[in-house]
Amino acid sequence: MSEARLPDVSVRVLITDGGTQLEFTALRREVAPLRVTLVGGNALIQAREALDKGLIRLKDELTGFDIEDGDLDRIFQSLHRLGRTLLFTLFGLEQPVLQGLQRFWNRALPYGMNPTLPPPLVECVSGQDGFLPLEFLPLFRMFPGDPIETRGGFTAACRTLVGFSCVVRRALLPAPVEGGLTLHTGPQGRVPARYLYYEHLEGAVEELAWFADSGKHHIDLEGPYPDGAERAPGLAEQIFDPRLLLDGTRRELPDQIQHFACHCYTRSDDTLAAEIELSGAGHHSRTTLGDLGADLLALAASREQRTFDLPLVVMNACGSGRMRAPGAPSFPYLFLKNRNRGFIGTETEIPDDIAAAFSKALYERFLIRRMPLGRALLESRLHLLHTLRNPLGLTYAAYADPGLRVRSTPEERPHAQAHP
Repeated sequence: MSEARLPDVSVRVLITDGGTQLEFTALRREVAPLRVTLVGGNALIQAREALDKGLIRLKDELTGFDIEDGDLDRIFQSLHRLGRTLLFTLFGLEQPVLQGLQRFWNRALPYGMNPTLPPPLVECVSGQDGFLPLEFLPLFRMFPGDPIETRGGFTAACRTLVGFSCVVRRALLPAPVEGGLTLHTGPQGRVPARYLYYEHLEGAVEELAWFADSGKHHIDLEGPYPDGAERAPGLAEQIFDPRLLLDGTRRELPDQIQHFACHCYTRSDDTLAAEIELSGAGHHSRTTLGDLGADLLALAASREQRTFDLPLVVMNACGSGRMRAPGAPSFPYLFLKNRNRGFIGTETEIPDDIAAAFSKALYERFLIRRMPLGRALLESRLHLLHTLRNPLGLTYAAYADPGLRVRSTPEERPHAQAHP
C-alpha cells in the first residue's frame, strides 16, 4: 500500500517464544519507541473474553436507543471501566508500564483529542490470533476524570478512548488489504453495491429502505438477496465474482460494496464454525465460514483469474444472532483471504436500531458526501455520540485502508482549465 498515509502511531503485536509483546512506534522522531510485554501467555485471549462480557453488560445498561442526559455519567463510567479492565488484563498493575504507555501515547499524539484538528491515524498490525481491542483502550487518560454533567462533556470524555479520537487502520496478517484506494462509479455516478440480509430483522429492512430512498441517486443496488429467484447464484459465487447479477447475467463494473445486514454466530471457539445466516422471500441459508471457504476455494481453482478489485465488505451483525468478540476476527480473515478490498464489522451483535443508524450514518458520509473511509467511520461513531449519546459505534472495526474513497465522476469534479 505505497499510496497509504504513514500512521502517526504504529502498534504491532509480536508473538514469540518468550511471550507476547506490543511494539509502539511514533511518527514523531523525538518520541522513542516503546515495547511492553503482556502479562501471561493468554492475555490477548483473556482480553477478548473481557471485551465480550463488557460489551454485553454495556448493552444491558443502555436504557434505549437514545440515552437520557441523566444516564450519561453512568454510561461513560461503564465504558471507561471496560477499557481499564482491558488494560488490567493486558498489562496487570505494573505502574511503570502503565505510566510509560500513557506518556508515550500523549507525546506521540499531543493533539489527539482535539476535535478541531484532523484526527491522527493509528495502525494496528497483528495476526488472527493476536487481535488487540485497541479502540476500547483509554490510552489518553486512564483515570476517568470528573463526573459527566453535559452532552458535550460526555463526548469529550469519550475521546479518551482511542476509537473515538483516532482513525484506526487494522492489518490482519497474513491477509493484507488488497486493491486500490478508490471505489468506481457507473455512468450515472452511482456506486455498484449488493445487499444481503435477513428479512425479519427490522434494522435490515430499515437499511434497505434507506438504500432505496436516500441512497438511490448515489448507489446502484443489486438485491436484496435472497430474493426467491430459483436460478440466483449462491453466496460463494456472489462473493467470488461480484459482477454476477441475481438473474445470472453479469454487469461490467463489479460490486464496489457488499453489505450484509444479517445474523452472525460465533458461539464456537472454532473460527471455521462461525456462521452467516441469510433469509428472504421464503429462502433461508445458514453457512459456516468453513463451508464458505471451501466453496470459494473450488471456484478459485476452476475459474479464470480475477483481474478486478474486489468490493469492500460491510457486515452488520444485528438482532438476536450471537456475535462473540473472541470469534469476531474470523469474519474479516475470510474476506481478506479472498482478497477483498477491506472489511468493516462489529465486535458483537448490536441492537437493530443502532445497527441501522450507524449504517446510514456511514454511507451518508462515505458514499454521498464522499469522505475517505477512515474519517467517515470515525465521524459516524461520533455522530451516534452527538445525536443519541450512544457509544456502540465503537464496536465497529475496520480492516481497510482509511484513504479508500469514492472516485468523483467528471460531473462532480471542479471544471478543469480548457485545453486548446
